[in-house]
Amino acid sequence: MKKLLIIVTTSFLFAGFPNVVSDIDGTIIDLKQLASEKRVVVITIKTAECPVCQQQLIRINDKLNELASCNVTFLVLSPGTINKIQKAKSNTKFPFPFIMDENLEISKSLDLIIDEKQILPSILVLNEKLEIEWAQRGRNAFFFGDSELIKILKCSSWI
Repeated sequence: MKKLLIIVTTSFLFAGFPNVVSDIDGTIIDLKQLASEKRVVVITIKTAECPVCQQQLIRINDKLNELASCNVTFLVLSPGTINKIQKAKSNTKFPFPFIMDENLEISKSLDLIIDEKQILPSILVLNEKLEIEWAQRGRNAFFFGDSELIKILKCSSWI
């Protein structure tokens, strides 16, 4: 009887988000710890240059004072180079970590790939196990998903 041995190797195997990530400034973020302390909302942007995606970040940034009571924090997941992502961060003045999705590994695990340089713009709420608790996939100039997010976060007086 012959035995078949299958070995699967990958440098980045997980379902969803890794326990630890590094932002574009080199800061190490322990997502497990962060998710145990706050609700983690991940905003994915199609590309660092995407104007609608940047507008989403500006819209949320304009409401941060009202979101303070929600015990929420944000992460931005983006394809592209650090320079392009840094420019998006500067343009939006969004004060939360931006994560470069190197080789689109995180996006692949979440089935958010559009093509080799773009990911599906989404809003993802993670639970303490870093699993997606809620997702709003897709975004356009007429639909940002803000009202749906606020219902999930149970924050009042937002949008």
